Amino acid sequence: MHLLGFTFFFALTASIRAANSSTSESTEPVATGGAATTAATAGQGGVLQSTGPTNNGPVAPASTGSSLGDELTDLKRFFTVTLDVREQYDDNIYAASSGPTKIGSFTEIISPSILFSYPMENSTFDARYTFGLTYYNRHLPNQAYDQDHDVVLRYNHAFSDRFNLDLRDDGGYHIDPSLLDSLGATGREGGYYSNIFTAEFNAQWTPLFGTVTSYSNNFISYENSTIGDEQNSDENTISQDFRFAFWPTVTAAAGLIYDNIDYLDSSRGFTNYTGNVGLDWQALPSLSLGFRVGGSVTTINQGGGTSEDPYASANVNWQLGERSRLIASYVHTVTPTDIFFAQGETSDRFTANFLYNITSDITTHFEGIYSHNDISSEFLTTAGTGNSSSTEDVISFDTGVTYHYDQYIDFEAGYIFSDVSSQFNFEDYTRNQIYLGVRGTY
Repeated sequence: MHLLGFTFFFALTASIRAANSSTSESTEPVATGGAATTAATAGQGGVLQSTGPTNNGPVAPASTGSSLGDELTDLKRFFTVTLDVREQYDDNIYAASSGPTKIGSFTEIISPSILFSYPMENSTFDARYTFGLTYYNRHLPNQAYDQDHDVVLRYNHAFSDRFNLDLRDDGGYHIDPSLLDSLGATGREGGYYSNIFTAEFNAQWTPLFGTVTSYSNNFISYENSTIGDEQNSDENTISQDFRFAFWPTVTAAAGLIYDNIDYLDSSRGFTNYTGNVGLDWQALPSLSLGFRVGGSVTTINQGGGTSEDPYASANVNWQLGERSRLIASYVHTVTPTDIFFAQGETSDRFTANFLYNITSDITTHFEGIYSHNDISSEFLTTAGTGNSSSTEDVISFDTGVTYHYDQYIDFEAGYIFSDVSSQFNFEDYTRNQIYLGVRGTY
């Protein structure tokens, strides 16, 4: 259910950012965000990101400037109520590697949601609450039901045409691992509370020079105290991006990023300092490309050692039509890890979000992540002295089709795949979920 909430929020955010990514048609160059810096995220959090369904590590964000409730325009109301009902088959409901907890089951999912949108003269405020209830036909004793709660808030204020502030918060209680937004443990470890807050200030100081300043806080806490001792964490990220337009469609950029994660109940974590430079290119009004290269220094909490690593990112943002788009990204950087005897890991992450309207009534979607994570010897804690360097691959995607019967009713079918392949056997599992559903909106 956490995946459903995130998919909904991301789809709105991505369409907003894609619409805002085009540069002016004037021949005078203007400093713009471009594709390489449209990831409004830092650290692990994924809800506030728009270049892909999951976070790609610390990447300098860009402004948004629209509201969560853009889809309400046609309804002429300040609120909308949605009810999702799904029948699903899940071949591994507890995300288990093997043994008696590897259970396949048909599941029934019901998910009501209410969204409020309050437009003001120069601001918008949006709030959404989603409740999820899942029933498992086959299950372990006393584990027939799961609940999910998610609250999303957003406030956007335009001080002028050149200065914009965007605040977002996504908090809730969830059960399933959050692979698509790379938050917390990759396995199913019981209920947990998470909150992701992002503040971003976008300023165009002159026609050629602009900056983006952002702060992000990601917090996660598990109900199971044993898991919490290993995984409870608080991550804070500050980034500063500078942009200078030297050609009508090309912007040079340089960025600084500070990222710190503290595992609250264990002596592991790191502080990462990253510098990067790159270019953004508005190849077409509907297509933006960009890249960043640089390096980082990571100070490891336990033992006080350091690690030097390269940094690189690339992004594509392509608006294929009024409501069709492709957003993809790649990043190589240092990220947090759920391996309890490691401080962090070096990751190569590929993300993609594709939405395409086959007809006005039929829409297809795909969003996914592939992450190759490398835990080198310098990231091992003292507690893991007996362990050697290792790697882990995480794949997750959600794809499907939606039939828009009318403005109130949609029918949907889809497939969700999750796979964690690790040199640590306790991390491995594969999961397949196939679903049919109907969504009512008023």
